[in-house]
Amino acid sequence: MNETRSTWREPMVWMLVGLPLASVFIGFALLFAAVRPGREDMDMTSHATHVGKLLVTARPNAAAADIETEGLVLRSKGDMIEAVPMDGDFPRGGKLTLTLTSSDPAVGARTYQLSPSELGWRGVGPVDGQHEWTVQLAPEGAAWLLHGHWTANARSIRLMP
Repeated sequence: MNETRSTWREPMVWMLVGLPLASVFIGFALLFAAVRPGREDMDMTSHATHVGKLLVTARPNAAAADIETEGLVLRSKGDMIEAVPMDGDFPRGGKLTLTLTSSDPAVGARTYQLSPSELGWRGVGPVDGQHEWTVQLAPEGAAWLLHGHWTANARSIRLMP
């Protein structure tokens, strides 16, 4: 009547040993799937990285160091638009072209030229704070391109890779 069963026939043993082993195995499988070489989620004409609502695109002729930075802050005050780098690694020099496109067809799109200033780049032109804008920022040679979303009533946005 008092027969002892093998330890491996007890369900509690399988739960205490099998579940942790299964989670370790699944963790390694996910790690190998994430770093698998040859996996490209990007198109062949540009290299793009999604960060939240922001898309940062580096054209193929751009050096990788051109976009490895903390990014920049794009802010509007009155009739002035200013782009200020967050660190010293941001590629400097030359003018930037800022394109704001509204989803409202009546508002349309606006393009501003930002010239180098003591802090970053500065341009003249009002940003209508009552509308949401799709932002594109690129230098004259278009070696890199930053995309972002400027929400209504926001005074500034941060663009970063």
